[in-house]
Amino acid sequence: KKEKPVFTLPIAHADQRRVFAYLQKRGIAAQVIRGFIDSGLLYEDSLHHNCVFVGREVSGKPVFASKRGTYDLNGSGFKGDVPGSNKDVAFRLPCDPALDWVAVFEAPIDLMSFCTLHRAVTSNAVALCGLYKGGLDRYLKDHPHLNHVVLCLDNDGPGQEATERLRAEYESRELKVSTRTPGKGKDWNDYLQTRGPPRERGR
Repeated sequence: KKEKPVFTLPIAHADQRRVFAYLQKRGIAAQVIRGFIDSGLLYEDSLHHNCVFVGREVSGKPVFASKRGTYDLNGSGFKGDVPGSNKDVAFRLPCDPALDWVAVFEAPIDLMSFCTLHRAVTSNAVALCGLYKGGLDRYLKDHPHLNHVVLCLDNDGPGQEATERLRAEYESRELKVSTRTPGKGKDWNDYLQTRGPPRERGR
């Protein structure tokens, strides 16, 4: 049996300039980018200048990381999880105990796009980094008061097939399930970019 590699976060770069510029080019608001960086959920790696999206357990310990290249063309650049990552934690925001729902996305950039569109969303969200539901199951296990799953998966064949499959499964667990799909494009980042660059508060 092949041993799972030990998880280690990539070494961080001295600044976040390339990550900041790349995500702003994708339409993500500067305020949202700063919030993710300041929360320890996002940084730039020193070797390839990738975006590193960090998944943390309830304790705050990092156990997952997904890398996204900043030199891609039309969203088709490098993507990959750091070896040894715990996909059952995936990428997620902290849980607000006053809220009874969790929003679910395929990719961290889609989650950030949704936060740009809905600035009040600062917690209770999971990006599965694919369509594996382990990240959602673990979030619900860690926060048993949650009783409402909001599926915000991609508006394409695989995303909508997964939406129907997950809806049936979680409704069978007696959870409320609702869905939200982007008004245009394949995913939330596509939709965000059709709306033009976001305005920063206070400007």
